[in-house]
Amino acid sequence: MNYEELEQLFYAGELDLCIKEGEEYLLDHPEDTDALFLMAVAHHDRAYEEGHEAAYDAIKQYVIPYLKRVLKYEPNNSRVLYNILNYPLGNQYTLEQIARPRKHLTEANKEEYLDYAHRLIQDPLNQVYGHDFKIKIYEILGYNEDLLKSLDEAMALFEIEFKDSRDLRDRNISICWMKKIYLLDRTNILDKSELIHLIDSGIYNFVSPHDIEYLDLAEIAFEGNAWDVALKVLLKLIKGDNHSQEVIDAYRKWHKRFNEQIELGYQNSEVFYYQLIIERNYPEVLGVPEDFYYHHGLEIKDKFPNNFAANHFVGTYLYEMGDFDEAYIVLKNGVSINPDVTTWRRMVESQFLSTGLVEQDVPQFSSLPRDIYNEGVNLDDFLKNMADDAIKESLRTLDAKIYQQSFDSFRKYFEEFKYESDFYGDEHCWAMCCNNLSIVYTALGRFDEAVSVAQEGLNHSDFAELHHSLIDALLQKEDYRDAQHALENYFSLYDEQTASFYRHLQHRADWVNVSHKLGNAEDVNKDAQELLFQIYEHYQENPDISDYDFRDFEAAKNTVEGVLYQENEHRSAQERKDYYLGLAEKYPDEANPQFNLMQAFNELEDYQNVNKSARLYLENKQSFLLNNFDKAKTIYMIVKSHFLVTQYREGAAMFTEYNEFCAEALEPSEYVLWLSYGIKLYDKLDYLSQVNALVDRFQGIYAEEEWAYDSLSEEVLLAKAHCNYVNGNLKEAHKILNYVLSYDDHNPIAEDFKQNWKKPGLFSKFRF
Repeated sequence: MNYEELEQLFYAGELDLCIKEGEEYLLDHPEDTDALFLMAVAHHDRAYEEGHEAAYDAIKQYVIPYLKRVLKYEPNNSRVLYNILNYPLGNQYTLEQIARPRKHLTEANKEEYLDYAHRLIQDPLNQVYGHDFKIKIYEILGYNEDLLKSLDEAMALFEIEFKDSRDLRDRNISICWMKKIYLLDRTNILDKSELIHLIDSGIYNFVSPHDIEYLDLAEIAFEGNAWDVALKVLLKLIKGDNHSQEVIDAYRKWHKRFNEQIELGYQNSEVFYYQLIIERNYPEVLGVPEDFYYHHGLEIKDKFPNNFAANHFVGTYLYEMGDFDEAYIVLKNGVSINPDVTTWRRMVESQFLSTGLVEQDVPQFSSLPRDIYNEGVNLDDFLKNMADDAIKESLRTLDAKIYQQSFDSFRKYFEEFKYESDFYGDEHCWAMCCNNLSIVYTALGRFDEAVSVAQEGLNHSDFAELHHSLIDALLQKEDYRDAQHALENYFSLYDEQTASFYRHLQHRADWVNVSHKLGNAEDVNKDAQELLFQIYEHYQENPDISDYDFRDFEAAKNTVEGVLYQENEHRSAQERKDYYLGLAEKYPDEANPQFNLMQAFNELEDYQNVNKSARLYLENKQSFLLNNFDKAKTIYMIVKSHFLVTQYREGAAMFTEYNEFCAEALEPSEYVLWLSYGIKLYDKLDYLSQVNALVDRFQGIYAEEEWAYDSLSEEVLLAKAHCNYVNGNLKEAHKILNYVLSYDDHNPIAEDFKQNWKKPGLFSKFRF
């Protein structure tokens, strides 16, 4: 058996067989360092399955001896040096945690372990690991002075090693800094005032996922009577994701402590922010009413009118209670004191809900990049509730400014090391900001910026949503070549299991569309039809798709249907009718075949089937996906077909029901066509008042748009003349006819009317 076969056994989980065969292999190949290392790992993993104590024995008996044999031949093998430290030190720590301590590291072998660590430190690629192990060795042995020196050495290295990575610098230094604080507090190497100064100067760049560490820092400050330092630490903790009961209990304790200090004369304007935010978020823990923070804020505001916290929280209460006029005034004052992004966003929403005006001036915020991004998300949520397109556009423009400022702030944070260190404002958060900014820029038609921002985001964190945004922006930009590359990259990373199924389906459709645009596919019609059938059949098998997913599903379907439409549009109406009839028979619940049949039947002047297909289209199309324009155009086709197959009452009834809807949904040039059929339908039914009213509306649009008299105007006037005639208004009918006849290219039927209209009678039902 060779090494590759041993490795295959290991990765297949056949550890016993791997060990057995490996030990036999080593009898003939005692210097094969890869095999020696593999045996060390296999023995550890096999024992680990039986528990930490079994792992201890295996590490002592097999792992370390095998690793030492490798070091005999390769003294600076970094992989082996790492593991000869990691396995025993990690196992020793774990056994201590479960109260079954057994030691690998002792006074007797400390120099050996320190030597391994120093060898790693000498390797530029493994210095960080070397320092980490050195610190662990001194921690385990309790060598405080050596530990303190090692912590300072490690922090100095991290400043250099991670000079280009804010996240790695802050996180690695913070781990060592916190160990140093604990060590100094425990040993009294420094006096309390020096320790508190160290906390005060270091908290700005401190980050940790462990809330207890912030609480410990605050307690150390409290013990030294350093209230401002304790407050600084707690205000930073509040910005995190702290919901454990331990933290909430600590908040209550500190709220009481600060109350006592305020009564004794403690003055720090920021203490009120701490008090009010705890009162707002945890009233039940404090045992106060939910509106306690509001009344407390009013008291502070009366005493200190320019206190930011008082204005922020009083304005917040008014905002949440729906008193937007007052909220706007108070929040605006808060923003003038401190340009906080949350205060500003609530002010903007209050102003809009009070006056309908959308603020467009965006201050330079004092907030963290992450907070600016989060308020962009909140403004997004507010925007989604807007129905008016103009308001949406205005809010979206504002949202772009917020996300752009967040984006710029993140760049300063990571590249210029600006702003206070923020554990939760990492590079992934920056990438999410890029994603949202790209989406907004695409919605605003700023496609180049959308593409650039999405590409920037992928440099910081690669996740599926960013690929979606990049692809969407490139497709909207009609940059099909780069869209093809973006899709290739996406498909190399994701499939329908690792990304959203329906978004993945949409990108499969995008691929067909891009191939069609670039002329890459051998038979795009075949590819598109195969995918379309898969989409249709998926819906037959999964009819209960959520509304959220259905939008992506429908987008995929529409994309493929669009490709097939372009492939078929050059064919005759009869050929298209036959094609879409076949689709409609196979998939009777689908809307698109009916939509295309409606158009084909219209070209073939088969208006009975136009009516049928149009109604089936409306019936099959999900209502929340049917935009007003498509709905209005389809209803127009139904009304038109009713008229052309002489179903006047049915057509007039539908016209009456949807007239105002179509007036809002259609452009003037389309709406006058709709009006013309309404006028003709009412004429057929002899409804003079309706005809006169609609003709007035028709002519009003022509006047407003400054359109010249044309054949459609003539058609409408002849209908009005006829309706007046049959209703006995002969004089008015002839007056209209005279106007029509004044044009040289008039319809000959106007002359027939002029000659034959004497009084209602023989020719009163003459139709045209």
